[in-house]
Amino acid sequence: MKNRKRANTRHQRRRVIQQKLFVVRNVWGRDGEEHIPHPFIVHPGKLAKGKLHCSCRMCKYDKHYQIPKPTVVSKLAVMQQEVDEYLSEE
Repeated sequence: MKNRKRANTRHQRRRVIQQKLFVVRNVWGRDGEEHIPHPFIVHPGKLAKGKLHCSCRMCKYDKHYQIPKPTVVSKLAVMQQEVDEYLSEE
């Protein structure tokens, strides 16, 4: 394991916070000019602790439009190939 300095840790934390703050402001449409600002805008350090859990159609495109994941597609193809081989033996 590499020895990393505190400056690197702070840089990564600041980078992640800025990325999530961009999502809160621009994707969720929350700005600091509102009457009651969003808690993440008041205390942006909370954004370093976890995920945003966005379930909009832009972030969860595959889920909303029933598009199977590539791993599922490849497993189904392998299963279909095995079924075809089994039926061709008979």
